Amino acid sequence: MRRLLAVVFALFLLASAAAIAPARQPAQQQQPQTREQIVYATNTGKKYHLATCRYLSKSKIPMSLKDAKAKGLTACGVCKPPQ
Repeated sequence: MRRLLAVVFALFLLASAAAIAPARQPAQQQQPQTREQIVYATNTGKKYHLATCRYLSKSKIPMSLKDAKAKGLTACGVCKPPQ
């Protein structure tokens, strides 16, 4: 009888944990991302680039995508950063 009660109790705990776990998950997914996209510019160019772009060999100035657009820079056609 004790074993049966222990098994029933264990199943109850597992069922309770399974019911609670999905309720917590959506709350974590709803958090907005606050990270800004970082792109790179050169000293003389009029484009913004990804960090791995071949055109950044001589200068590499980091800035947010928002700032790059505000300065009138456009996306590089080679590395294709976000627009």
